[in-house]
Amino acid sequence: MPSLNPTLYTVAYPECGAQDLLAVDAWRAAHDAAGHALVRPHFTLVFACNAVDESTYMAHVAAVAARTVPIAFHCRYAMLGADAHSPRAHACLVPDEGYAALSLLHDALYTGPLADQLRLDLPYTPHITVGTFESAPQARQWCVERNHVGVSIPGRVGALWVGQVTDGRFDHLGRFDLVG
Repeated sequence: MPSLNPTLYTVAYPECGAQDLLAVDAWRAAHDAAGHALVRPHFTLVFACNAVDESTYMAHVAAVAARTVPIAFHCRYAMLGADAHSPRAHACLVPDEGYAALSLLHDALYTGPLADQLRLDLPYTPHITVGTFESAPQARQWCVERNHVGVSIPGRVGALWVGQVTDGRFDHLGRFDLVG
């Protein structure tokens, strides 16, 4: 029997300088039109969960946010994100500063009512997807070119957003500030 719970996600939108956000948005518009139309640039922290009811999910995210301080990050690396089960591949911006803090936030969200939803077969890498390509060599080439000229996207994460995908858009259901 299918779940009656909505499929929820938790994301964090990077708070960056206007020029940096414009650059990331332009890369996404050019290389990930579907993702660009769905949701603005983000770090996904909880992926497609329908195992718990909405109120339990929201209360858990609120509790984690309440004990988490805002996270400074700096993305200086464009990384290939390939999938062995698909010829398509992604280009992602990965933070060097803030990597551990974002990973620990992801881990904290996958506790309590979400503990059984953590995919242990997929390691978590905090990232902002900036491109989806038809092949891994195409995605790798984009990353090589971007890394050659240099990537520098500093910012912070100050809130968690819970939402669901409806009619091809990410609809926000709640915002939870990181207040630690």
